[in-house]
Amino acid sequence: MGGPELETLLDEKELARLIRVSVGTLRYWRAEGRGPRFRKVGQLVRYAPSDVHEWLNSRPSGGELIEAPTRGACA
Repeated sequence: MGGPELETLLDEKELARLIRVSVGTLRYWRAEGRGPRFRKVGQLVRYAPSDVHEWLNSRPSGGELIEAPTRGACA
């Protein structure tokens, strides 16, 4: 067909299993306007893997030393 390929969309259960959270957590995040971008297909909720990767990469990460300002340090 020559057109761009469509991503296989993930349903709630698939995404919950992949990122190891409950379906309830995903629903809570959606209600709060948090979490990965989602699409509604009729009444179904679907997630594009590329949106999930983008969201995960935007999350704060640990492991980097951030130097905190010292309080009351005497020189």
